[in-house]
Amino acid sequence: MTDIKIRTKLIIAFFIMTFFPLVAGIFCFHKTMQQHAKLLSSYYNIDADSDEVYTFMLNPIGKLYNLTFKDYLSLVETADTNPDTFLDYSTLKRINLNLEDKDSYLIVRHNNLDYYTGSRDYRKNIDSLPYFSSVKQGYNNTVILSQGGNLLIRYKNFYFSDGDSGQIFMVTRISRYLSQWKTSLLNITLSFMIIILCTAIALILWLNDSILKPLNILKIATVQIGAGELNNKIEVTSSDEIGQLCQDFEEMRIRLKSILEERIQYEQATREMMSCISHDLKTPLTAIKGYSEGLIDGIASTPEKQKNYLLTILSKATDMTYLVDEMSLFSKLEQNALPYNFVSFDIDSYMQEYILSQILDLEAKNICVHYENLTPPGTTVIADALALKRVLSNIVSNTVKYMDKPEGEIHITITDLVPPPVEPPLYRQINEDGTDVEPPQIPDEFIQIAISDNGPGIDKKDLPHIFDKFFRADASRNSSKSGSGIGLCIVKNIIAEHGGTINAESTLGSGTNIYFTLRKKVGGN
Repeated sequence: MTDIKIRTKLIIAFFIMTFFPLVAGIFCFHKTMQQHAKLLSSYYNIDADSDEVYTFMLNPIGKLYNLTFKDYLSLVETADTNPDTFLDYSTLKRINLNLEDKDSYLIVRHNNLDYYTGSRDYRKNIDSLPYFSSVKQGYNNTVILSQGGNLLIRYKNFYFSDGDSGQIFMVTRISRYLSQWKTSLLNITLSFMIIILCTAIALILWLNDSILKPLNILKIATVQIGAGELNNKIEVTSSDEIGQLCQDFEEMRIRLKSILEERIQYEQATREMMSCISHDLKTPLTAIKGYSEGLIDGIASTPEKQKNYLLTILSKATDMTYLVDEMSLFSKLEQNALPYNFVSFDIDSYMQEYILSQILDLEAKNICVHYENLTPPGTTVIADALALKRVLSNIVSNTVKYMDKPEGEIHITITDLVPPPVEPPLYRQINEDGTDVEPPQIPDEFIQIAISDNGPGIDKKDLPHIFDKFFRADASRNSSKSGSGIGLCIVKNIIAEHGGTINAESTLGSGTNIYFTLRKKVGGN
C-alpha cells in the first residue's frame, strides 16, 4: 500500500469510509433482525424465517394488530351470532388460553361489570376501559392506553340474548417486545457508531503511516537542513508523491552537502593559495627592496653591478606581474568572463615561434627542448593564440619549476588525430513525415600536442587531481617549491573552452607527459 499514489489513497479511504460502514451496518441490522425473529417466535409463534419478520420490525404495532386480528374477528363473530357463549367460563378459559400464545388475554363485561378477566393484574396495567355505549353492533374500536403505549386493546359492544349489554376486550401486551425493540435499536445505533469509529481509526492510522509520518520526516529534515545539519539521511519509505518528495529532499540534501563540502574545501584551498601567493609575492618584493636599497646605498658601485641589480629587479617584477596576471586570469575563468578570439593559424609556425621565444631562458636553466611535428604541412587549427600561449607557458613553467635533473629535457610533439570514417547508409532513409534522414555528421578532426619531460614525475594517487583548483602535488615533487595551484586548472579550462581535452601520464622518477587536443580547420570550417 506504500506505493499507491496519494490521490488513490484518498479515493480508497472515501470508498472504505462510505461503503464499509454501510455493509457492516446492514450485516449488524440483519443479525439484529434474526435475533428479533427468534424473539417473535418465542412470544407470538411466528416463524423465524418468515418474510414478515422485517415488516414486523419496521411496523411492530401494525403487525401485532394484524397478528391477532383473526382472533379478534372470531370473537366479533361469536358476539354477533352466539353472544351467550361469553357467559360460559369454560369456553372463556379456552379462548383465553389460546390468546396467551400471542401474549394476549380476554376481558368480558356484563352490564358494565367485569364478568371475566384473563389476567389477574389487568387493573394494575389498565387505568380504565370504555363502558358500553350505543355504538352500533358490528363496529370494532382499537385503543392504545396511555400507560406508555404498552397495551394494544380492541373491544366489541354487543347484547346478550336477554337484552343485557355486553363487552369483550382483547388485550395484547406489547411492552416486552417494545422494550426489546428499543434495546435492539440502541444496539444497532451502537454497532453503527462502533463500526464508523473503528473504520475511522483504521483509516487514520493508515493515512498517518503513509502520509503524516513522511510529512513529519520532511518537516524534521527541513529544520535540520535549515540549521545546516546535512549528515542525516532522509529515509524514503514509499514511491508515492510524498515518497518522491522525500527522494527529492534527499537528493537536495546530498547536493547541498556536496556544495558545502566543496565550499569548505574551496575556502581552505583559497586560504592556502593566498598564503602561497603572499609568500611568492614576498620573495620578489624582498629581493626588489634589497637590490633597490643596494643601489641607493651605493653598494653597486660599478655600472656592471648596477646593470645586474636592475636586471634582477626587472626579473622579480616580471615574476610578480606574471603571478598577478595568473590570478586575474583565474578570476575571469571562474566567472566565465574571459573573452576568446578564435582564429585559424598554422600550428607549426606558431609552435616554432613560441619555442624560439623560450629557448634562451630554457637553455640558461640547462633544459633542452626537442620539437617534432608529425602533422601534414599547412595544418591549421582554430584557437585563441594568446590563450594557447598561456596553456603552453603554464605547462612549461610547471616543468621548469619542478625539474630535478642536472640536464633537463622537454619534448614537444604534434600528431594528427584522424576521426574514424563515417559509413554512408546503404539505402535511402526516410523519416515518418516523409523527409529524408539527415546524413551522418562528419566528426571534427583534431591534433594532439604532447609536452613531456624527464622530471621527478607525479605520484599515481596525485595524478588524477593535478588539474583541480589549488591542487599542488608537493608530496611527489619538491615540497620546497611554492605555487598557487591554479596553473594547470587554468590550462584545463582554456582547453575545454576550445572544445578539446587534456590528460596526463606520469611515472614517478621518470617524468610526466601532458597532452591536449585542438580542433583543426577542415575545408571551409
